[in-house]
Amino acid sequence: MNSAVSSITPDLPNDLPVAQVSHSVLHPAFIAREVARRYPTKGEITCFLLYRGMNDVYLVQDDTTKYALRVWRKTYRDVDDVAYELDFLAYLQAQGYPASVAVPQHDGRLYFKVASPEGERALAMYDWAPGVKFGERLSNETAFRIGAAMAQMHLHGFAWAGKDHAFSTKTAKDYNICMPALIAFVNDRPDDLRDYPLIAAALDKRLDELAASGEVPLGVCHRDFHPSNVHVDEDGAITFLDFDAAGEDFLMQDVQNFVWGNLFYGFDPAIGEAFEAGYDSVRPFTQAEKDNRELFLMAKALRLVAGMAESSTAVGRGTLRFRNLDWLGDYIKTRARACGLL
Repeated sequence: MNSAVSSITPDLPNDLPVAQVSHSVLHPAFIAREVARRYPTKGEITCFLLYRGMNDVYLVQDDTTKYALRVWRKTYRDVDDVAYELDFLAYLQAQGYPASVAVPQHDGRLYFKVASPEGERALAMYDWAPGVKFGERLSNETAFRIGAAMAQMHLHGFAWAGKDHAFSTKTAKDYNICMPALIAFVNDRPDDLRDYPLIAAALDKRLDELAASGEVPLGVCHRDFHPSNVHVDEDGAITFLDFDAAGEDFLMQDVQNFVWGNLFYGFDPAIGEAFEAGYDSVRPFTQAEKDNRELFLMAKALRLVAGMAESSTAVGRGTLRFRNLDWLGDYIKTRARACGLL
């Protein structure tokens, strides 16, 4: 047995307890072998782990091309939920939309599954997004074009879903799945223990009211769009990526996710304003959407802290390195009070 294989499948003493695993990391040699047999690549395959995070991403390269391969982390979502993202991306590709899309395998499938210590996990290989993160090439003009492109994506989402499809607020309220983890996360913070469940319950009601009004539209959304999830090349061409949270949501939530991410990274607020202006130039905001900007900014922050709590057993608390619980709590509660949710 060669060293690469033995490092993946070592012999284990049978008298030791079997550990519960929250997040295993697949060996690059295993990934390379699976890619070589599943995909129409050329020549030798090399692979290394780029980063381990909410999902794990590998750089895969053959003799002519490089790709990004994602291994989804096992979460509360069903492993086959990834089909939603990949099918939507395939539709966007057919429309000529600038997004990083999954590469089909020999049999045409867009993802495959493997068994891991924590259960089944999904894998998909994507074409490489050219350029660098928008945060490394900031400009108001590019932000405007990114906003316009997001609006176009939302319009494509309506066509993909079909004119008779009824959108739901279910995934817009996924923060409720993470609330038990958030309560455990802030167990030494009495104010947070009291306030977060109250805010979540009030937000549930408000979101349902907005959906029922028909003035704040729902649609197919990226659901985690921020300045690091769009690349810009030297010629200014943009590519959207990381659709792994894609699903039904309020379109304005998608917009404010980017605006909030701009704040989170400490960029000039003018970037977020240009992004909104670009979006509005393609799909004009309703007055109700404008009136609820602060609500969706607050909701983004609540989603973030709840999601970090849920994922902390797998990826640790390092995602708080930019903003701590005091900052997040103040942001959420100040806006929740202003919106009448607390």
